[in-house]
Amino acid sequence: MRTTPSEGPGALDCSIAMKIKQMIAEVLDSGEMACHMGTFIYLLMMPALCSQWMMGSKYRTKLRKKYGLVEAPYTDVISHAFCPCCSLCQEFRELKIRGLDPALGWNGILAKQRGTHNEDQTVGAPPQIQAMSK
Repeated sequence: MRTTPSEGPGALDCSIAMKIKQMIAEVLDSGEMACHMGTFIYLLMMPALCSQWMMGSKYRTKLRKKYGLVEAPYTDVISHAFCPCCSLCQEFRELKIRGLDPALGWNGILAKQRGTHNEDQTVGAPPQIQAMSK
């Protein structure tokens, strides 16, 4: 992705990280908060409280507890404070491996799961020759 000189790479990286974090949060919250609403709240809180590491570590902890993952080599807070991009990539990848692609959003995941269940029901082919009898 290219950035304009006035935008700079820092602004673009920050906005992408916010979007990814909110996609992960939407999936882990089972769609309770839409991604765009979470991004808006995160955007308001981040400059005032420097809270991106707190919110990020909260969802990392939630992901670990949900799937029984080990908190290693560092704690969730340390991971998000010192390497938030790596932490977000790990969380995104973990959800995707488990069949919950955050890029689809919660409604997309539900639709995909419903589609998979419908494909399991096989429909037999109709008979080759059909005729009505009196």
